This record gives sequence, structure tokens and C-alpha cells, in this order.
Amino acid sequence: MKRSAKISVIIPALNEAASIGKVLDAIPGWVDEVIVVDNGSTDGTAEVAHGTGARVIHEPQRGYGAACLAGIAALDAPDVVVFLDADFSDHPEEMDQLVDPIVHGDVDMVIGSRVRGERQRGALTPQARFGNWLACSLIHFLWRVRYTDLGPFRAIRRTTLDALGMRDRDYGWTVEMQVKAAQRRVRSLEVPVRYRKRIGTSKISGTLEGAVAAGCKILGTIFLVAFQALLSNERLRPPRNRVVVFTRDPEPGSTKTRMIPALGPEGAAQLQARMTEHIVTSVENYASLRRVAREVRYEGGDAERMRAWLGGGMAYVPQGAGDLGERLARTFDAALSQDNQRCVIIGSDCPAVTPAVLSEAFDALAFNDVVLGPAVDGGYYLIGLQRPVPQVFTGIDWGTDAVLRQTLEAIQGLGLRVAKLKPLRDVDRPEDLSVWEAETSTIRVVIPTFNEAPTIAQAIDDARRGCDVEVIVSDGGSTDDTVRIARDLGVEVRISPRFRAAQLNAGAAGAEQDVLLFLHADTRLPARYDAHVRHALTSPEVEAGAFRLRIDAPHAALRSIEAGANWRSRRLGMPYGDQALFVSRAQFEAVGGFPEQPIMEDYEILRRLKRRCRIAIAPAAVLTSARRWLANGIWCTTLTHQLLILGYHLGVAPARLARWLRR
Repeated sequence: MKRSAKISVIIPALNEAASIGKVLDAIPGWVDEVIVVDNGSTDGTAEVAHGTGARVIHEPQRGYGAACLAGIAALDAPDVVVFLDADFSDHPEEMDQLVDPIVHGDVDMVIGSRVRGERQRGALTPQARFGNWLACSLIHFLWRVRYTDLGPFRAIRRTTLDALGMRDRDYGWTVEMQVKAAQRRVRSLEVPVRYRKRIGTSKISGTLEGAVAAGCKILGTIFLVAFQALLSNERLRPPRNRVVVFTRDPEPGSTKTRMIPALGPEGAAQLQARMTEHIVTSVENYASLRRVAREVRYEGGDAERMRAWLGGGMAYVPQGAGDLGERLARTFDAALSQDNQRCVIIGSDCPAVTPAVLSEAFDALAFNDVVLGPAVDGGYYLIGLQRPVPQVFTGIDWGTDAVLRQTLEAIQGLGLRVAKLKPLRDVDRPEDLSVWEAETSTIRVVIPTFNEAPTIAQAIDDARRGCDVEVIVSDGGSTDDTVRIARDLGVEVRISPRFRAAQLNAGAAGAEQDVLLFLHADTRLPARYDAHVRHALTSPEVEAGAFRLRIDAPHAALRSIEAGANWRSRRLGMPYGDQALFVSRAQFEAVGGFPEQPIMEDYEILRRLKRRCRIAIAPAAVLTSARRWLANGIWCTTLTHQLLILGYHLGVAPARLARWLRR
């Protein structure tokens, strides 16, 4: 197992007796189940596989897809399924690179890219390379999803695999999976994998007839799925999945009343506000990965007040009268009558509801009538339906520890299929506060300044806006009112030498917070930025990140610069300092902080961090000032930045680059 997730491996095999033993011996020990599907071998493949302890099943109908489908039918309820060829061309010991991002909740499908990895000379034939390029280019053109390879070494969440409804029984299996994943906006990732010459001769690329047949089938599969989507007008239809958040206006004294003895009315209301913002941010992050309609059903307040608080992009509807069951039934009836296939309702009391949890819930609904997220206290934090079933919500003792049991009895009595997610803890009582604290890292915001009197007050206000953070201003000897303004606002000001790396390190020194966020004084943070930071850092692989970039001037050229910066950040993991870099304190200290150099300090620390962790890009955007582009010319400034990067990569000393920039 991997982090309590059950892992199964499916290996289609046809006359691979010379290699199958090597493949099985190299599979990591944490794999729970290995299924070898013998596709009609005549050389003793099945006997060799059985002798190494693998489970062998037989699929007499020839075809790679047929073997994979047979393996799926034989699975014993895994969480993640890995597909691996039997010819020993892949490296099974690299399987953790494919499985870990899924187990950690970052994505739902991982493709091992032979194109991006190290390849033994001659391992990938010219016809295979060309076919990969052509197929991946078509997929990108039709669905705007970029792949580099159709490699067979891949891992996928079981619920996602079921939701794709795989059908191909031949050469089109791998491309069908990727096309359907692109079409449904499945959270996908490519990782480089090593590739070597296979043992034996390939049944596909090893012969001209096989290569031509496979190429025709792959291209035909792409065009067939595209044609079916065109006929159903799928790309033009509104979202067919809907997420609804149940919450209430955070009015002191009327919300989180069980917390009032510990936190007081104001503190309980603030907790309600923070928890709602946290869960809404989780929904927004999920919506950035998959097409989904979003709605907030609220008690107290009004739609205008809720929209001003939580932002646009969502529908705001009052919950209305009645007990919780009546309100839930009414919401499902409305949502599922609006051309939505599936609807999931979540509360705001469970901070562990991440985009991965929502993804798993919708995938489970593809093959079940109901999905439930059990809460540890006997209720549930999530419920999803494919169609309105009001009987599920009748006769329930709401607010008691019998809610989940009674709901399951109602579901079973109706003969409905139900899927249960992993149990999570709600935050309802004072003893639950540790759950909230564990999910919400503490943050220090460091603002380096030099003569920023016109901007510093707004930067401090933005950093503090509704967020429980510490703000440090690190000043490099301003001669205007920057320091006075910051101190008047109650912010600690630290004086340091006038170059940015020294200021940033001075502001970070002595931090006890879990996360450090470095903010330029002329950059505005997005609403609920703290929740975005915490969500980005929920994955164990992510220890640093930044926000998308927007520039506050209406020039078309600046839109191009934004697009380039956001592409670079997302694809290369290299955001720049004006994108509000954030990093865990532990990783910041591990890389020695910002290098004490006069220029390129943000670029260098990101290079160091990339060697140790993945850099996340939050879906929200900061708004940075266009002043430096407008002062020096948009394209001149951009060209200067690129020349600095080039010079830095060529080994030009930072001090020399700084002198060149000043001139």
C-alpha cells in the first residue's frame, strides 16, 4: 500500500516468457496486487508469471485493449491501477513516480512519458516517435490538452478509470484513455520515465504492417471521439456537474454556536468565515481543473452580501425553510433539473475536503446512484446524487450521531447503489479545533520596500484583509514616509541593507510560522490568498509556489506578457518575484534562504527549490503594477529581463549583471 491506498498492476502479455519474470521481479514491494493477463501466449508466459507469484488470468481474444479490459474486470477493489507492458522496456522500479501524485491527491491520471525521459538508443522507433507527435498534436488541437507520449506505462485512479468507460479492445486503448481524459478535463500529469529496448520483437512498431494498423487505429480513435463530441455538441453545453456549498452568513451569536464557549461570539463567527472561505477556495481550485458549475446555498444575509464576501463566478441561493433534509432535497431537485448529470453538496465544516475529494466523489457517481462522505461524528460531510431522491432525506434525526446510519438504511431500502469516501472529521466543537489548526498553516508575509510610500498601506491592508497572518516590512533605507506609514499601521519594520535578497532574508529571520510569503509592495494579493496558499501546500510534494500574474494596465502587449509568464510558471515551474512567492519555512531554511546577491535572487532560489520539491501555481492571480514596463518601455523591459536570464545561465556574475542593468 501507499499511504493506505491499495495499488494494483495490470500487465497484458503475449509471448513474453523471456521478459515477464524480469518485469515482475522489478515491481516495488508496496504493490498489493499484480495481474498478468495472458493474451493467448504459446511460449509459456503464463507459467513463468505464475511461478513468480503473480495472479494470471486468460483472455483468448487477441488485442491489447481486450487484455486490459479483462484485467480490470478481475481487479480486487484497488484505489489506483497501474498499466505496465510485459516486454521489460519500461522500468517498473519507477512506479512510485506515477502512483505518488495520485495517492497524494494532486491528479487522477499520470502518464509515463518516454519522450521526456531518458531513452536507450533505438528503443523508440522513428515511426513510434512520429505517431506520438501526430496523435498528441491532434489531441492538443481538439481539446487544448498537451501530451507528449501515448506511453503504456501509466497509473490512474480506479474511480476515474471506471468513469472513462473504456471500450477499445485493440491498439487504440492508450489513446482512448487520454482522449477521454482530455475531453472530461481529468486532472492529468506527465512524468519522465526511462525507456530501453524491449526483449523480443514488438507486435506493433516492430513490423510495417503493425505500425500502419496501429497508426490508423490511433488516429481513427481520436477522430471518432471528436465526432461523437461534435454530434452531442458537448463542448458547447453548459457544465453538467454542480458543486453546492451549504453555509451561512457569519453573524456573531448565530453561527458556530457550539464554539462560542471557547471562542466567544466574534471568534466563532470568524471561524465560520474562515472555514467557508477555505472550502469555497477548494471548490474554485477543483473548478480550475474540471468543468463544473458552482453554487452557494446560504442561511442569513442576502445574495449581494454573500457575493461581496465570497466573490463572483458562483450562484448564490438562500437555503429556504425547513429542516436540513428538506433543504437538501430541495437543492438536489433544483440542481438536477438544470441539465446537470450529477450534483455534490458539501458543508463548510470539514476542512479536509480538497479538490481530490471532489474529484473522487464525481468519479464515484459515474457508477453509483449516491456518494457519501462519512464524518467521524456519525454524520456526513458530502453527499452526491445522479437524480433527485427525496426519500433519502426523510425520517433522519438531524444533528445526531445516527445521521449516517439512518441515511444508509434509507439508501439500501430504496435499492440504490452507494459509494462511500474515506471518513473525515468535521469541526463543530471546541475539541475539534485541532483539526482546523492542522489543516491551516500559519503564514508570515514579508514586504521588501524602498521608497514605497504610495503603495505600502494598500499592500499591508491586502495582506491583512480577513487573514490571520503576520506582516513584516523589511525596508532598505527609504527616505520617504514608507517606514512611518507601516509603523502607524502597527506593522513591525526591519531595517536592512538596500538590496532585495538581504531585505527578504531579514524579513524572514526568526519566523515561527509554517509558511513565508514574499510580496512586492506594488503587487495586490487576490481575495482569500491565504486559503489558496494552504491548498497549494496540501500535497507533500509541494513546498513552494506562487500565483498567476495580471498586470494593471490595459495594453495588449502586457496581455501577451501575462500569458507568457503564466505559461512559464505552469509548465516550467519558474514564477518570478512579482507573483508573490510562497514557501514552507522548512524548505526556505533548507536552501539557505535567498542567495545574498544583488540581482536574480528570486530566480536562483526557485532553481534551488525545484531540485527539492514541486512548485505549485495557484489558480488565483495577483495584480502587479505596470510601472516598470511603462517607465522603460514594455518590450525593452521584457527583452532586458530575458537577457539577464540568459547572462545568468551563461555564468555572468550577478554583480556584473546588476551593473549592466543600472546602466
